[in-house]
This record gives sequence, structure tokens and C-alpha cells, in this order.
Amino acid sequence: MTMNHPLVNRYVSDFNNALPQLAPAERAEVVSEIRQHIDDAMAAGRPIDEVLQALGSVEALARAYQLELLVTPRTSAAPVQPRSDRWLKIMGLLALGSLPTFIIVIVLGTIGLSFTVTGVALVAAGIADSAGALPVWVRSDIAPWLAVVSGVALTILGLLSSWGTIAYLRFVGRLVRRVVPSRASATV
Repeated sequence: MTMNHPLVNRYVSDFNNALPQLAPAERAEVVSEIRQHIDDAMAAGRPIDEVLQALGSVEALARAYQLELLVTPRTSAAPVQPRSDRWLKIMGLLALGSLPTFIIVIVLGTIGLSFTVTGVALVAAGIADSAGALPVWVRSDIAPWLAVVSGVALTILGLLSSWGTIAYLRFVGRLVRRVVPSRASATV
């Protein structure tokens, strides 16, 4: 019924192009399923504009199908990726929105920022105290050399924590990019 309708042909073609990560057989099956859904809805008397609007944007539908196929692969299609790779992708997706990620980023980020700022301030205070230029409103109960050494240690710990936060975010970002296709690849 919709085989020659220009709106349906354009929508299905765009949808097909938005699934570059799928194997050709799996992609053909998914595209056929969408076309069948459109045919069924139109056969039931729904206007074509309403049917296409209910399906949503091509990019969103393609991302949803790719995520669904990642979580529950179809048995009829040939495996596109190794099982371990699929589980790593799922773990990456879960890691992005999980409580541990939230805690890791908040804790490591806070430690990184506060330790770095405190360390630099301690080094500056230690140097100022040893030169006798410490303001009267600042009181130092430790030896100047100990303030400098402690400040350097805190600065190093803060920088390492900041580096750890950035490394973790990059790791999670790489895993998520492997799972969720970008908008650019969905519109190619």
C-alpha cells in the first residue's frame, strides 16, 4: 500500500541510512518491520502524516532500535559483534547513568579541586612564613618547611585526582559512544 508513497519512501530510506552499525541482513529486517508497521497503520485508516509523526524522528527511532538490539539481539540475524563486546557496551551505558559514576565524579572532582587549591595555598603560606612576610591575620602552627612539603604533597594528590576524574569520564564516554550512535552517523 505504501510502497510508492514519497513520504514513506523518504522516511524508510532515511531510517535505513541511520542504521550504519547494523549488519545488512539485520538492517533489512528492521527496515522491513518499520515499513510493515506503517502499512498496518495506514490499512487501519490512520493518515500517513499521523503514522510518521507517531514513529518520531528517524534519528531517535534508529537509536532506539540500536539500543534494543544491543540489549536483546534477534536470533534470526547473524551476530554483528562478539558477545563480550556487547556486554562491555551495555556496562558502558549503565556506567554513564549510574550512581557509582555520579559518586566517582563528584568525589574525585571535589578532592582534585580542593587538594590542588589547598596545596598551592600551603606552599605559598610556607614560603611567605619562611620569608617573614606572612600577614598578621594568618596564623601558622607548623614549621614553614612542613607547610611547603605538605602543600606539594596535597597539590600532587589533587592533580592525580583530577587526572583520575578526567580519565574515568573519557573511559565512560568511549564506552557510551560505542553503544549510542552519534547524530552525525545517524544522518549519513
